[in-house]
Amino acid sequence: MFSIYKAADGQDDVVYRSDQQIPIEDRLASENITYHGEFSEQQHNGYYLSAQPIDMQEALDEERERQNNSDLLDEQTSIDGQTLTHNITEENAITDTSQTETMVEQFLEENQVLFGNEYRYLGDVSSFSEEYPSLVAVQSYEGIPIDDSSSRIEIELSEQDDRWEFENYTQTYVSDLIPLREAMPLYSEEEIMNELYVNNKIPNDSEIVWSHLAYTLTLKVRGQNVYIPAWIVAVEDEDGQTQIEKVNALTNCVITNSSVQTVENS
Repeated sequence: MFSIYKAADGQDDVVYRSDQQIPIEDRLASENITYHGEFSEQQHNGYYLSAQPIDMQEALDEERERQNNSDLLDEQTSIDGQTLTHNITEENAITDTSQTETMVEQFLEENQVLFGNEYRYLGDVSSFSEEYPSLVAVQSYEGIPIDDSSSRIEIELSEQDDRWEFENYTQTYVSDLIPLREAMPLYSEEEIMNELYVNNKIPNDSEIVWSHLAYTLTLKVRGQNVYIPAWIVAVEDEDGQTQIEKVNALTNCVITNSSVQTVENS
């Protein structure tokens, strides 16, 4: 499968590279680009990963049988292939946003959420301020989250007085996460910021709001998903509009506009 991935991997949309030694911090400052903290020079290890997307109805049926509980998620639940949606009838609300991570993980553990203990809160992509506030929890592999719609729980919120109430959630899940080859060193946060800068992906007078290392879906091969490690970066321009950029952490190539390719049986 790895050889199939490499054959299909022609998506890098890099404009150009730069070997200049000017620190990225100086480059950003010269164009009034702000950020928080410091860019890490740490080089993590990561993999090409394969995983099996799950039919959520089959998963629910199996869990009902395992628990001997035919009423599990029987009400207020709908399933469309690999996506389960559940309207939350139990009272769950956040009154102190500093406790959000604890509340989300408590919800996943204490309620009847399929595979709930395999998801962890991902604060960067969660929001209380958007038109549709939501909290996101994702699966992970060896501590690196899978920031992708194929493997997440998204909880929709409604604001009631001083409370954020849990309304419903949608869920996708993948099983059998396995590496396709040995671990490889990844480009650091500092290195990928330089790559975004030299490829004109960070506008003048903007703010780098957050960045994190995560696995992202790039290829589907005969029903299997293939993920690569990538740095995902949120940049807010001077008009308040946020753009999301992605950089392949194995190659340091910008992949923001790359689509998920599909390889079927020949």
